Amino acid sequence: MALPISRRTVLASSGALAAATWLWNGEAAAATRGRQAPLDVVVFGDESSERAHAVTADRSSVVAGALGRSARVLDPREPAGVWGGTVSFTVKCAPHGTTYVTIKLWGGDRAASEADQSRLQLFCAGEQVGHYHLGAVDPLDILSQEAHSPGRFHFHTLPLPEAMTRDREQVTLEIRSMGRIWGYGQNAVEFYRSMDKPSRPFYRIYTHTEPYFPGDGIQGPAPDAPVRPAPGAEVLTEIKARVLREHRNWLDGNPASLDSWAFQGLAEGYFWPESPAYRNPDAIDQVLAAIDARYTKWLTDPTVLTASDQQWEGFAKVGMALLLLRDVLGDRLERPVGGRPVGAPNPGFERGGTAPASWNTARWAGTATWLWDDTVRRGGSRSVKVTAAAGAAAGWNTAQNRTLIGQGRHRYGVWVKTEDVVAPGAYLDVLFYDAAGKIVGTDHKFYAPPGTRDWTRITAELTTPATAVELRLDVRVEGGGTAWFDDVEVTPLDGATPPVQGDLPVRRDAYTRMLAESVSYWRRHMPHYSNQTMICALGIYRCNRALMLINPEKAPLTEEKARDYIHQSVGLKPFLGREDDSGTPSKILGEHFHQVTRKGLTRELGYVGNYGEVTDWLVLLYEAVTRFGGVEDPELKAHLIKMINARAVFRYPEVDNDGYRTMRMEAAVGWRDDHYPGDVVYAQRLAWDGHPAMAAAVLGDPAIAGHAQRMIADNQFFGHLDLLLTNTWPRVGLNALRLVQRDWPAFQALPASGTRFPMDWDAPTFVFSDEENGVVAIKNGKEILYASLYWRARQAVNNLARVHHITPDTHRVATIRQQCQVTPTGDTWTEADWVCFSFAINDPAASHIPPGGFPPPGPQVHQAFAGEVLKVGPHPADVPDPALGVDFPGVEKLFVGKAQFYRCSYGRYLIGMNTSEDRPRRLHTTGPGHARDLVTGRRVRLGAPIEVAPLSTVVLFLED
Repeated sequence: MALPISRRTVLASSGALAAATWLWNGEAAAATRGRQAPLDVVVFGDESSERAHAVTADRSSVVAGALGRSARVLDPREPAGVWGGTVSFTVKCAPHGTTYVTIKLWGGDRAASEADQSRLQLFCAGEQVGHYHLGAVDPLDILSQEAHSPGRFHFHTLPLPEAMTRDREQVTLEIRSMGRIWGYGQNAVEFYRSMDKPSRPFYRIYTHTEPYFPGDGIQGPAPDAPVRPAPGAEVLTEIKARVLREHRNWLDGNPASLDSWAFQGLAEGYFWPESPAYRNPDAIDQVLAAIDARYTKWLTDPTVLTASDQQWEGFAKVGMALLLLRDVLGDRLERPVGGRPVGAPNPGFERGGTAPASWNTARWAGTATWLWDDTVRRGGSRSVKVTAAAGAAAGWNTAQNRTLIGQGRHRYGVWVKTEDVVAPGAYLDVLFYDAAGKIVGTDHKFYAPPGTRDWTRITAELTTPATAVELRLDVRVEGGGTAWFDDVEVTPLDGATPPVQGDLPVRRDAYTRMLAESVSYWRRHMPHYSNQTMICALGIYRCNRALMLINPEKAPLTEEKARDYIHQSVGLKPFLGREDDSGTPSKILGEHFHQVTRKGLTRELGYVGNYGEVTDWLVLLYEAVTRFGGVEDPELKAHLIKMINARAVFRYPEVDNDGYRTMRMEAAVGWRDDHYPGDVVYAQRLAWDGHPAMAAAVLGDPAIAGHAQRMIADNQFFGHLDLLLTNTWPRVGLNALRLVQRDWPAFQALPASGTRFPMDWDAPTFVFSDEENGVVAIKNGKEILYASLYWRARQAVNNLARVHHITPDTHRVATIRQQCQVTPTGDTWTEADWVCFSFAINDPAASHIPPGGFPPPGPQVHQAFAGEVLKVGPHPADVPDPALGVDFPGVEKLFVGKAQFYRCSYGRYLIGMNTSEDRPRRLHTTGPGHARDLVTGRRVRLGAPIEVAPLSTVVLFLED
């Protein structure tokens, strides 16, 4: 008996047929010469159009939109949840081939805050089209905090599953609104966020059969793009003030509280004349005390090395600080590792930035004010002041910075000056804690006389309880009045014993142990993603170099061997992967895999926008090798410059949110980019570890310098340093320091460069193709086209490409069908019924995240592409497992999703890309007619195949 044919059965069989044939469908064989009318159009807010398309809305409003055009918004539900309003409608579709859906949106719309980045999700016949996060078919829209194309409309195009339109002339579509998602969420609550504001307006929906949608003639004018008038160089003054505040805080703070960026910043500040750390021996001691504290914590907590602020660097910043201070350390490395502070911290209240180091304010009742006073003091330059209202209780304490205390009898004291203090009055309170952090016994309060008195000493003697190991001190006013406190005392008396801190080694031995273990651990746990390998290689090199400085016999690697990891991480040599205990590499990606393509792009399977912006790490790698009397490596420098300049291809001219001239990073065709447009970026993005002038200042390359100088000319530089002002993380502070300390002066000294961007509107025709990443970038007159032909294909070849077409008056972003040649392996992948991710994360530590991600709340949602059968591509013979040992269903794999040849047709462009290294392929064309080969500039006759050499691309632009 014949089985009944369900929609999923049809979809599965049609997908297998399509994947096995050369052409996805006959009508897409040639690039479009003429413009066919759309199959259908829904004009939202137009009564007759909505009536003709059976529009049904739930929690939706009609609004007057841009350029006087009607639109709809979808409203949040009450109470607000992940899902908001919806609108459904019926449209015409093609009974054969692919039907595309294009939405028209206003390019000036943007989210007011991160929380407002709502989404529009397309459904077909009740099933979701594509995935929420990093799937091959994106949501219909993801609202960004950056405006896509201010002053103009733009278009986003998605394909419908062919099985859902086959033999049909119309189909019911639905747009559902939802809140933002956080892609790094570790559970469904973190991942899905509520929608509590209306969605962005959407104007029209079109259906059509050609991948390219020409528009409807209502666009908005191309922007004038004036130069931004402000801000200017005054921003650098504010950044410098931020750095100086931090240095005061770091210099005077509790060293155990300093993270690795803070103690490296102090070490750098030792050589900067404007820093309070400049030539200050206290800065050296503070840095080493911070490293000491890191060492003692690491002895009991191994995650200090493996999962702390060090990331994949290990103890690299320990090595960095030692290299910086190498000539001024004196005999400090021969001293024992310092333990935790003992007794009274900062007893005279002298140290601190904006508040006394180690002391915090506290209030138990009523109202009070506090002051770190530099006008009233008993000795030194400061005291602490507290004014308590009548009946209030408040003061200063070391609760967050408890110190160690030894056994035996100790004298405790403080000097106090009072004004109108009423009983109980001003007092010193001593509290003891055990090793578990619990209070031992109760308060020990010692009072000054009430009233108004000059400096009076409070003193008492206490015996440390047998189980106590920590001490907390409070200076308080209770009842009302004002008191100043100064010169706290904790003095051991006869017979007292110091606190036990273990048998601590001298620093040279302790630091040697830290650095050597860091090198060993990360050689054995080398990650495989490109940016992570760079960070890991940086850590290995810095730690080994510091070992060569402080204990050469214990350095496990020669300088050349340590530098080899850097060369592997940036693609100068094959990446050999993690090593075993004997140092034998695993070669998990074979013996020939490079982390960077021949064209200079990092390999995150395909092209990545934001994640590919690794210029900050490239500069840090270069400086690790060459600074502090290091070695010259011209090959490394030239390669890094090539990589940085390759990113310049992926900058396109636009206007910023306010309509001013700028350049943006290409993100719409990026594998790991979850929002677009990309950020404003010229030579280099602003990030936690780098700034826009960093590479130009350090490497001095004319092209990089020209791109950075263009940012100055457009006056976008100073306005994009806000992170350095608003983010208080010491990591960002270290970045701010290098800008004002050395990079900005070096950048200003560079000669003017006339280098322009390849995608400038007045630039000549240009084609960049990277066959290893499957991406092409085309500049053709007043058109720019980015295309990822190898597009988010993680388990098999998916026959989809992602394109971003830019003209002065609009943007088109589209996911389209293309034709692929795949070397047969006999294996297939069937698309799963997942709606969140289209894959499982390739990380054993992510086992708590289910394959396909977290299902959304509410009734079950099904995937419209589920059941599609795709061909699994080959992987290199010397790669044992493209899943790298991770066996989750649908896990992301390398190699197997890349076709050996792509044939992509979009508008008047016909692209043939040969990704294979072993033989030429043929790009089939249909005639009659002619086209211009944009790579060679030659005019070619259509109708005959064109040979495409290995690892090369042909781009044809069809004549009208």
